[in-house]
Amino acid sequence: MKVQILVSKWCPVCPQAEKVWKEASQKMPMELEVLDVADREGREIVSNLRIKTVPAIVVDGVLKTVGAQPLGEVLKMLGAS
Repeated sequence: MKVQILVSKWCPVCPQAEKVWKEASQKMPMELEVLDVADREGREIVSNLRIKTVPAIVVDGVLKTVGAQPLGEVLKMLGAS
């Protein structure tokens, strides 16, 4: 599973979201990538998926959620038991 976190430098909750997803990646197998929306790759994803808010979480090319969630919610969303 490939998880991309789209963040920005000006986003106040992005560091927390990044921390939670890094914790989740220790509990579940995933390829985790953090992308800044100011960079080329981040801009392309934002444009293609019409993302308007960060942090945005993209799983296997599909926008799953925006905002920061607690670890338990992240694991539940990904189907961890």
